[in-house]
Amino acid sequence: MKIAVLTRDFSPKAGGAEHYAMSLVEGLSSRHEVHVFAQTIEHHWPNVHYHRISKPFTRPRFVNQWWYAWQTWVATQSGFDIVHAHENTWHGEVQTVHVLPVWIHYFALKKSSAPWWVSLSRPSVRAAVSHCFKWLGVLLSPRLMSYLWLEHARLDVGPHHPHRHITSVSASLTEQLLGHFPIGTERLHTLMPGVSGAFAWWQQEQRKEQERSCPTPEIIAWSEVLRPRAVAGVGEHACTESAFHADFLRSSDLSARARVSLGLLDLTKGSPLSHWLLWVGHDDQKKGLPALLKALVLLPSSVGLMVVGRGALSASARALAQSYGVASRVAWLGPLSEVAPAYWACDVLVHPTLEDTFGMVVLEAMSWARPVVVSAPEFCGISSHLTHGQEAWVLPNPEDVAQLSQAIQALLDPAVGAPMAERAWSWSQAHDWESVCLAQEAVYRAVLESSQRAHPTGRAGHG
Repeated sequence: MKIAVLTRDFSPKAGGAEHYAMSLVEGLSSRHEVHVFAQTIEHHWPNVHYHRISKPFTRPRFVNQWWYAWQTWVATQSGFDIVHAHENTWHGEVQTVHVLPVWIHYFALKKSSAPWWVSLSRPSVRAAVSHCFKWLGVLLSPRLMSYLWLEHARLDVGPHHPHRHITSVSASLTEQLLGHFPIGTERLHTLMPGVSGAFAWWQQEQRKEQERSCPTPEIIAWSEVLRPRAVAGVGEHACTESAFHADFLRSSDLSARARVSLGLLDLTKGSPLSHWLLWVGHDDQKKGLPALLKALVLLPSSVGLMVVGRGALSASARALAQSYGVASRVAWLGPLSEVAPAYWACDVLVHPTLEDTFGMVVLEAMSWARPVVVSAPEFCGISSHLTHGQEAWVLPNPEDVAQLSQAIQALLDPAVGAPMAERAWSWSQAHDWESVCLAQEAVYRAVLESSQRAHPTGRAGHG
């Protein structure tokens, strides 16, 4: 198959949606001809063809969204078997939804079989007036109008797009889409993200080191951590996937050297911190960093916090850490090209998100045999696939600081945290990217078979 993949940012420094698209491309490229159409490209992979889309409009963002959709529509009109969009576009036979649509988020609509006039009379006039004001807000906002139109255009599986299929990244998001858009279960699929795992990451870093005649300071700093054979008990020729079991990944020796390589002692001015929590995210408010900083106050002074992602650049988050008196215990690592070293250095991943359709950081941490604290399914999609107390500690209310601190303290106890980390690692092994790629290929085949039945003499063009 010749596949066009549409995503504006194709970079490891971007968010979970972009990481999902990149991992799919890497997996599919071994069997298909894959073309990536993006405005930001920071990725190199064998057999992948890259096409840079111009970006004349940085602000406002919705104008750039229109521009990107138009340019990719022109570029993919012919020559491709499948056009797979990870963005709000009106074209493409396969659309992957990564976030809760603005339509649901803005209107908070609830499906009802009652006539509209009955719905208006229930909470009565106040609800009706509120709804009218929201629509007025849409009519007065080109940004909202754009996003709402594009969302409905990409989720349209009606007569104009008879072969289109939709995929979502979690069961909870699939349920929301079914409840608010006329899609139908036969055209909507849940393809939960996969994870590459620690061994795949280690192989990749070894290749990088071998390909560089003059290794970068980052590679040099990691040279010891990248060689598992340096760890006591792992022989010279034992660097196989089977060596990367949960006990090995939780080796205190590896964690200690990972912390040194990340400069945690320097960042915290030599404070005697024996345990490290990890928070990863770009939006400090939405991903629950304020609650975690407050919970840090209730934890022992020996517990530190690594903050990874653009959330570490938040002035308000740093001010909160100062006001709570925990600034000396926080390492603001910022965006990292590879988050793996931070997983290796932490004791517990904490993800008290207020809104996450999946939460890839949770699955990644589990694949590194780290116990995780994560928000309940109504806040984080991956939790709908997990059992509290088994694979993860699930928070009913991520803003309850007392609950949050109690959960962290429980998992810092080896008697609780170690068994959960083992179960988390085992659960993650069943969710690899190869399985996701195979499921995605099945969706592609469904699209092609539908198109061929409708147009037996040739392709009908892209939907």
